Amino acid sequence: MIIGILGAGKMAQMLVPKLVSGEHRVILSNSRGPASLQALVEKLGPGVSAMESRKMLADADLVILATPWEKTAAAVAAAGSWAGKVVIDTTNNRRGPRPEDLIDIGGRGSSEVVAELLWGASVVKTFNYEPIPVFAGGLPPEGDSGAIFFSGDDAQAKEKVAQLIRDIGGEPIDVGSLAEGGKLHGMGGPLSLKMKLLAPKEAKALLAKARQVEK
Repeated sequence: MIIGILGAGKMAQMLVPKLVSGEHRVILSNSRGPASLQALVEKLGPGVSAMESRKMLADADLVILATPWEKTAAAVAAAGSWAGKVVIDTTNNRRGPRPEDLIDIGGRGSSEVVAELLWGASVVKTFNYEPIPVFAGGLPPEGDSGAIFFSGDDAQAKEKVAQLIRDIGGEPIDVGSLAEGGKLHGMGGPLSLKMKLLAPKEAKALLAKARQVEK
């Protein structure tokens, strides 16, 4: 696939080499324009290019949203129409890792808020529930690890994202809908902050326990 990434920070830079190794092409974009990304593109190597966000959005088969929370609304608005796009939301309503860095969004799931910004898109939440270095070090996995939680409301979009997770060596674990599942593996939820990628069997057991507690 051609995978666009909106935002070129640590999340994007962690994912790009894994996506390229899975034989996907990657288009980076940010608020400062493609010229600001040329050094990064050269560093990341073949299979990576940079475009203005509207062009990226038009060309991409799937888009990964990797923007800081407070810049997300402006960034997605500047990119144009998201109708019909499959979007992986990696954002969290946080300024940093400390408890006081949490941004109050009224008890809603962060991806529910993002989905409202991306009118007409199919949003799938993943790569959001552990610190970035955990994903960086755990994909591709060593041995029986590499379970990756994801959630969303569109079955076809979820299968597309599940295959992408497989392409980079992970084992997709469907947590459910964007509202209910998203809260389980949102940062601070019962599936988050284990500081490692779990084995699939371990991840499924943890999910079953979290769902039982929710009931």
